[in-house]
Amino acid sequence: MAMRVGVLTLALLMALSSGASVQAQTDFYRGKTLRIVVGSDAGGGFSVYSLLLSAHLGKHIPGNPTVTIEHRPGSGGVNAIDYLANAAPKDGTVIAVAMPNFFVTPFVEPRAAKFNPAEFRFIGRMSDFGRVLASWHTSGTKTIDDLKAKETILGASARRSTTSIQPLLVNEFLGTKMKVITGFMGSGPTAVALERGEVQVTTIAYSTLQSLHPQWLRDKKVNIIAGLDFTDIPGVPKVRDLIDDPRKKATWDFVALAAEFGTAYVAAPGVPEERLRILRQAFDATMKSDELIADAKKRVLGINPKSGDELDQLFAKMGSPTPEITKHVARIMGIGS
Repeated sequence: MAMRVGVLTLALLMALSSGASVQAQTDFYRGKTLRIVVGSDAGGGFSVYSLLLSAHLGKHIPGNPTVTIEHRPGSGGVNAIDYLANAAPKDGTVIAVAMPNFFVTPFVEPRAAKFNPAEFRFIGRMSDFGRVLASWHTSGTKTIDDLKAKETILGASARRSTTSIQPLLVNEFLGTKMKVITGFMGSGPTAVALERGEVQVTTIAYSTLQSLHPQWLRDKKVNIIAGLDFTDIPGVPKVRDLIDDPRKKATWDFVALAAEFGTAYVAAPGVPEERLRILRQAFDATMKSDELIADAKKRVLGINPKSGDELDQLFAKMGSPTPEITKHVARIMGIGS
């Protein structure tokens, strides 16, 4: 009898302990602030999507934390990920956008990235982020052949950003003559330069054009010359389809991979599994919510989500380039030169 009472008491204590643990996790975010770190200036595509997410994500996290945006531009988004990996709290109160150089810099310039992308965990993707090569309507440039015929000024953020890497690869692979001018930190400043005629061509997410500059498309102020990744845009050729050499295409696909992850968000290495589960569940619920879908439609932002687990698997499958590709992209980025 005494043994039976002891077993029941132990079971009760274990149940209470388990319940307390679940309650503690449920209450963790109550009264706290969840920060979304964006590695570009305000006004660009990653910022706009993050603002949309911040307006809705907290409603689906137990405890309903306040959600804010923090911009840490620089090095094509690497600064923000460096911060997340090495300075931000590892308790699940800070997440970041996995901007394009998250997928490139650690492989081709490990000393410039104080993090290993394989150690991060994806929370989820709001949408893919198909980028295009676009020119201003007065530039006289409408096609790849036009870019081959004369030098054209292209605005980009930094030499080691995909906004520079992809145009330089187009020059090398297809024989175009784009002159890349850097220093435009994000699609917002680049769009202003394009409109003012300071540059004739740039790379920009097609969804950014649709949401922030719909009048440009409506009034034919921009020419969409080519798609820069895997996204199908009606009537627009893809650069990868114009590349015949398999090795060159593999190099192109490695740099273009970031667009498949699009507006994806990551948690830092070391965030507890239970917090990661809470964030992933909340993210998935947010993407399915009628409120977010209606808000995205109002802001002219496409929603094409993937779960964190799907993104983890995709990165494990496609995220590691060959040494030959690494060396080639490093040269394009000016590393070691």
